[in-house]
Amino acid sequence: MKRKVLASLFVSAAFALTVTAACTDNNTDDYLSELATTEATTETTVTTEPTTQTTTESRKFFPQLENTYSGTYEAEQGLTALDLSIFDCSKKGKVQALFSFHEDPSNKGVPTGSYLMEGTVEEYDGKNIVTVDFRGADWKKKPDTYHIIEFTAEIDIEAGTVRSKDYNMKLKKSAGSDLSFLLNEYTGIYRPDTGDNRVDLTVERCGDHGDLYALFEYEPEMGKKASFETMGQVTNIAPDGRVTVIFKGVEWVKESESKVFVDFEGVFSADGKSFTEDGGHNILLTVK
Repeated sequence: MKRKVLASLFVSAAFALTVTAACTDNNTDDYLSELATTEATTETTVTTEPTTQTTTESRKFFPQLENTYSGTYEAEQGLTALDLSIFDCSKKGKVQALFSFHEDPSNKGVPTGSYLMEGTVEEYDGKNIVTVDFRGADWKKKPDTYHIIEFTAEIDIEAGTVRSKDYNMKLKKSAGSDLSFLLNEYTGIYRPDTGDNRVDLTVERCGDHGDLYALFEYEPEMGKKASFETMGQVTNIAPDGRVTVIFKGVEWVKESESKVFVDFEGVFSADGKSFTEDGGHNILLTVK
């Protein structure tokens, strides 16, 4: 009988010690405070769900934005013609674009220039309007004294328009930005100082930022062939679909005696069937 009483006393003492320890680690006020904090945290989690959904919605892919939009904007030089080509929407909430400006008929003398831009989708209304922040990334053709601008644009997917209160920008879809129609073998002539020469230009690959990779094969001297890899950069996609490209040699395949690359700028026709350069080399090419 005494053993049972002692055992009972030991159990009671152990329980009392446990309660005391709990109260020492968490006094009543702190413990209640903790519960309140936990409940508040739970409630906060619930209230943030709509924000999370909105954020997720605004980070969707928007491949339907990939087009060229043409129109005008206003900057220090006055009213300026603009072709904004959105090439790449492969990352959630991100777009890549080429900003190409030139003179408007009402404001003669504005030079031609272009630069790459990176866009971030900031908002989507769930229907047609996608709001994108555009930031300049890299000049491709820079006139003296000009600088890159940044702007926020509302793009209407259904109407095919781009509007921005920044710089009073007003653009409308004018042409596609898919450059795969340029993947062809072109042949023709160029007329440098040494006379007429045959030339073959094979456009092998199109990148996501208006970059082209091609093989340039020619005869710098009669009966002597040379070839090199050349990289092209799109500097404009006109409203009618013509594509302006600057090509610069990057690596020899079969070196010429002069060891000088042929760098040139020209225009592909809207159907991709021909290429014309008249800046000194007088290159005229058509699809084989």
